[in-house]
Amino acid sequence: MPQQSDTELLRDSMTREVSNDAYAIAAQIFKGPEPDVGRVSTQQLDDRYRQAFSQNDRTYLQQEATRDPAQFLASMQRLGVTMPPGQELTPEPKLPAAAKANAPVPKPPASALQQTYGSLEEVPAQPLASPVPLQPAVPPVMPPPGTVPGM
Repeated sequence: MPQQSDTELLRDSMTREVSNDAYAIAAQIFKGPEPDVGRVSTQQLDDRYRQAFSQNDRTYLQQEATRDPAQFLASMQRLGVTMPPGQELTPEPKLPAAAKANAPVPKPPASALQQTYGSLEEVPAQPLASPVPLQPAVPPVMPPPGTVPGM
């Protein structure tokens, strides 16, 4: 194995140290389910919602509906909960269909298709314009009289 520089030795040493510590640190950070997160059965969830309805706990029910709308609506269907008469939600109208990606390109107006000249020979010749204006050449600067270095 070729001799490693000090920089490479330091890099490898730090990599080993971090790699060895990573497992222990991960075990401390990710201990498993957090205390405020737990799994409950469908029956337990339905019982809790039924209790909230009987206590008229609208705040809790609104929070639950916001937290997981699909779960809340599924539980409401299992419990047979419906909106009171006259307060049914009106379904939102469907959004307009997306435009087709292969829609035909509109045709240009007839005025854009008219030819100004009948043939290429009828097009008047334009003088070529110089992109950079021509300037008179500047004579090279002569060195002052005296000794010439290197002689």
